[in-house]
Amino acid sequence: MRLKKTYVLFLILCIAFFQSAKSELFPEGISQVRYEIWVELDDASKMLYGKEDIIWVNKTADDIHDMWFHLYYNAFKNELSTMVQESKEEGLLGMKLLDVLTPEEDEWGWIDISSIKLADGQDLMPTMKFFPHDEPSHPEDQTVMRVLFPKPLRPGEEVHLQIEFQSKIPRTIMRSGYYQNSYFLAQWFPKPGVYEEGKGWNCHEYHLHSEFYADFADFTVHITVPAHFVIGASGKQTQSVSSADGKAMTYTFHQENIHDFAWTADPDFIKVERNFIAAAEISPEEYEEISRRLELPLESVRLPDVKMILLIEPEHKKQIERHFKALTAAIKYYGLWYGPYPYETITMVDPPFRTRSGGMEYPTLFTAGTRILRSKKVLSPESVIVHEFGHGYWYGLVANNEFEEAWLDEGINTYSTGKVLAEAYGPGALQVSFKRIPANYFFDLPQFYDYMFDRAVAIHVVELDPITTFSWKFYSMGSYGLNVYMRASTCLNTLEGLVGEDLMLRILRTFQTRFRYKHPQTEDFIQVVNEVTGRDLSWFFEELFFNTLNFDYGISSLTSYQKKKHFRGIFDLDGQKELFSEKKVKAMEAEDEKSDSQKIYLTEVVLRRFGEAKVGGDTSIQLKVVFEDGSEEVVSWDGQSRWKKFIFEKHSKAKVAQVDPDEIWLIDSHLINNSLKRKSSKKGILRFTNKLFFWIQNYLQIMSSFS
Repeated sequence: MRLKKTYVLFLILCIAFFQSAKSELFPEGISQVRYEIWVELDDASKMLYGKEDIIWVNKTADDIHDMWFHLYYNAFKNELSTMVQESKEEGLLGMKLLDVLTPEEDEWGWIDISSIKLADGQDLMPTMKFFPHDEPSHPEDQTVMRVLFPKPLRPGEEVHLQIEFQSKIPRTIMRSGYYQNSYFLAQWFPKPGVYEEGKGWNCHEYHLHSEFYADFADFTVHITVPAHFVIGASGKQTQSVSSADGKAMTYTFHQENIHDFAWTADPDFIKVERNFIAAAEISPEEYEEISRRLELPLESVRLPDVKMILLIEPEHKKQIERHFKALTAAIKYYGLWYGPYPYETITMVDPPFRTRSGGMEYPTLFTAGTRILRSKKVLSPESVIVHEFGHGYWYGLVANNEFEEAWLDEGINTYSTGKVLAEAYGPGALQVSFKRIPANYFFDLPQFYDYMFDRAVAIHVVELDPITTFSWKFYSMGSYGLNVYMRASTCLNTLEGLVGEDLMLRILRTFQTRFRYKHPQTEDFIQVVNEVTGRDLSWFFEELFFNTLNFDYGISSLTSYQKKKHFRGIFDLDGQKELFSEKKVKAMEAEDEKSDSQKIYLTEVVLRRFGEAKVGGDTSIQLKVVFEDGSEEVVSWDGQSRWKKFIFEKHSKAKVAQVDPDEIWLIDSHLINNSLKRKSSKKGILRFTNKLFFWIQNYLQIMSSFS
């Protein structure tokens, strides 16, 4: 009896522990939507036939009269969609962004809703209307749809919708499509926008330069495919059932607390499963170190185990270990630094050939991308694996509006990717190929860290758009990509230099954990920065994120000359006027040369603010001057005026002067003017990193001439 009671008590404690652990990963009341979807893939016609049950809860204080939906596949329906129009304006159709799409070839994509009603049978089809509303206007776009409710949905009430739809799968188009019998299906089902209290529905059209925004939801999805297909999907597979004739299989996937659902199907996939075992990957010393740096209890930084699933094409099977090694590093470091990965599974997809689905992220599932020939010195596919898994944090868990503030995902994740790759692999070589053969097979290319590359390309787009621009309103695809990825990452690396590595780590950990399962904005991030650092760094974001101001501090001149002791002219000495002629002064200077008295030199350094951006708050620009006798002087400048002159009086001439000696300001657009020698040297004055930046910039300019 005592043994039985002990066993029961043990079970109770285990259940309590499990519930406690689960509540930490998934706070109560996350999901605002519940989906159950039944979808069948018709391989012959390239069609999806689906039914969808949606239960949506009004968690606001507003009475809601309608619901807006994304119908993303209609972006591929015709030439009048917003996405295709923007592609034409950018001149990208000729670059095969969309391939050669013509109706005759039946390669367009679309989605039709054939029925939409309430669970009690009330038909909403008569109220359905396409509702393009973004500016500039594309009135024929059909990627946003609205239906009206028979009566307002009150606060706390829920609406139960039943939808039937058909989707024509597009051929090899942005993030989704098919090639032959390989499929990657994303944004394939009718999906509600996000209702923002007091503002209404946030539901943008499918734009060329944007990704997505949705509420957290619970998904149960039943996927029917031909029996010979191997599939993968968001969430955890809970069931598989064969059809009566054995020609089809229906797979059921379930996942709570995610805001999107994607899947893939390919008869050639090799499916490999491994486990991330935290106890085997993380030492006690590593746990103690991260606990100290984050100033958190040891138990709060421990990581759970995760099921890793790889779907890889047969021609890439020799890279299985590379894929798992990279994913293991990503789970480890993102988990230690930013918080435990909260889901049981993560599925990594080697994207089907020519489906244009490589390098994309979805909750608990992402696509990587590789080639048959890979150099070990080039961190590919490693970089894309780490990056796309990382989006599971900076998009998957902290679900910012990627239409409006893409940098909160892309920029933070680009920064984070660079940190993980540096920790796990060190520097990597530039990826250059000739006829798909890596150049590193024949000669060594410079190796560098991601932050170096980010900085080298980011400085060229500073004056085009603010980082915080709405995604579809950037000047071009290049400005969008370089600003929200590389420039934002460079600014974050600059912020790290300004506040220190440990504080930066606490900033990102705080932001991640505080806004998990929420929709934070840039102002929320700034508030966390100010809170964690105890400083008002709002100016940093105003200058570098909200504006197009060039940041460029440098040295204008450096001179050293001997301080004069004797001067020509008439001077009053002992009540008498005495003439010091040029001859007399020279004689006195000659006597000084014979004496043992040390010479005194004056060094003048003129600093310039060449750009419009200025440092603010309690931050200053540092100047270091190194003298020929080995001594140094370090002074600070508030950087507000256009120039500042510093004068040093020493027994030695200056050797070199350097602005920002700690290399904090990576966003500085012209590192070449950051240091200056008093005398020129054949070896030059740039450090190795500056040379590398210069080499990369020129390489990119040369390569761009061929595009």
